[in-house]
Amino acid sequence: MTYAMTRRMPMTAALVSPAMEDGAVKLSGELDLDSVPRIEPELTRLTAASTPELVLDLADVTFCDSSGVTMFLRLHGRCTAANTRLRLRSVPPRLGRVFRLLSLDQFIPCAFQ
Repeated sequence: MTYAMTRRMPMTAALVSPAMEDGAVKLSGELDLDSVPRIEPELTRLTAASTPELVLDLADVTFCDSSGVTMFLRLHGRCTAANTRLRLRSVPPRLGRVFRLLSLDQFIPCAFQ
């Protein structure tokens, strides 16, 4: 089996609307070992913002490996400690299958595409 080398899309974290009460954050690109250390600090900062809910929009996430899944679990723990509800919305089908297989959706509320 051969794998084609492809150019990776950088992972970005951008606020969808800072004025929204749910604190929505849109993620895009690949969520992997390379990108998690770059975006997790910003997401961690958002958990400390004392908002009742942190919503992550995953519609534009094209790939997520175990580093990304682990980041969601750590983020869930931080949100729980801060009395903030973490919610994932617009979870793409491929990522949704992984979340269901790992029962991540049992811990973190997910809205699937």
